[in-house]
Amino acid sequence: MERLFVIVVFLITYYLIIRGKLKRSIVAFSAGMLIVMARVIEDFKTSNVGTYVDFNTIGLLIGMMIVVAILRGTGFFEYVAIGVVKLSRGNLRLLFGSFIAVTALFSAFLDNVTTILLFSPILFLISDSLDLNPSPLIFSLVLAANFGGTATMIGDPPNILIGSASGEGFLSFIYQLAPIVIVVLLFYGIFFNKKYISNIEVQKSKLKHLMNLDMSKIITSKKELVKSISVFLAVIIAFILHEQLDYEAATIALTGAAAAMLLSGRDFSELAGDIEWDTIFFFIGLFMLSYGLKAVGITDLVSNVIARAYTNEILLYTLVLWLTAIVGGFIGAVPVVTVMIPIIKTLIAVHGVPADIWWVLSIGACFGGSATMTGAAANMVGTALLERHTRKATGFREYLRFAFFPTVMSLIMGNIYIIVRYGRW
Repeated sequence: MERLFVIVVFLITYYLIIRGKLKRSIVAFSAGMLIVMARVIEDFKTSNVGTYVDFNTIGLLIGMMIVVAILRGTGFFEYVAIGVVKLSRGNLRLLFGSFIAVTALFSAFLDNVTTILLFSPILFLISDSLDLNPSPLIFSLVLAANFGGTATMIGDPPNILIGSASGEGFLSFIYQLAPIVIVVLLFYGIFFNKKYISNIEVQKSKLKHLMNLDMSKIITSKKELVKSISVFLAVIIAFILHEQLDYEAATIALTGAAAAMLLSGRDFSELAGDIEWDTIFFFIGLFMLSYGLKAVGITDLVSNVIARAYTNEILLYTLVLWLTAIVGGFIGAVPVVTVMIPIIKTLIAVHGVPADIWWVLSIGACFGGSATMTGAAANMVGTALLERHTRKATGFREYLRFAFFPTVMSLIMGNIYIIVRYGRW
């Protein structure tokens, strides 16, 4: 009876997430609390909340949101974006190629949604100044953020979850994932240039207007900028050394947040609006749902079914990659990874699957999440900003037409990379 109840709640929750009529955070958190209140699982008590909510992930998210919010307040990111515009000197290929590279780089160390919010105003300014359709520019920003965020443990929410569950370090993510991310970004830059930029013709007078953008007043305080960048770099260095320091990622991020607040003089009430509470409670709800599935034995059943494909690693890895990518593309990368984590743990612990499968899960979720508007939070935020700017609805098909080919190609390249690097026949 308990198993049936959890399955029904799970299916209804994911149906509501796919429909998108209600906020995902409210749906997931309400479903999690329903399972807790129904008392179908004895472990769901406040005294052991840490067993079913991953506070390492929650702490990491909150800590980095605070650190980035304080750095953002100095005008640093706008300064970089306008600097890219000026350095291009009117060369559109260089301009948009640089934007893809800078977006991917920042997304490796910032939350993808934050990256979209930071750089989209500059792209809207460019599109308005040059009379360009902003849709391809914003979609390109979204895909660059998703691809770039795959390279590190803190760059994409699925990787934050995987890092906490697997115990893999910050450098391990870069070592394992950065090579394929670089290859995909190079392909994507060439694709975007050939498909969209090469056909654009712009008057020189309009380009001159962009080159004359004033950078002198963007930085609000050089003193605050130095403090904020120092804290941010210290946090990144601590992530790199966290295995030697023997601190969890959440401890490092929250300590960085505390230091940033002390140095900036900003308090929690000021920063509350900069914390993405919907994301936090979405994760908490999914953790409760995922633990419920594990507690009633559903994840063990699924892992046993998947393990039957373990005649060789390449078949298993390919199955996990495409299953995660396809399902994640429609219901979201984070919900899929939350469910897949206990399954992957069982495959490793019970069936002897190599721990390399964590990287397969990451590539499938992060790349596959780019395919549709609902695949990742960055996609939804990007399209919402586009709709607000153009005052026109962005159709599901419009986004899919842009993102489908580069997403599928990224997954094919990811599959080849997995076979070459991790496969054993």
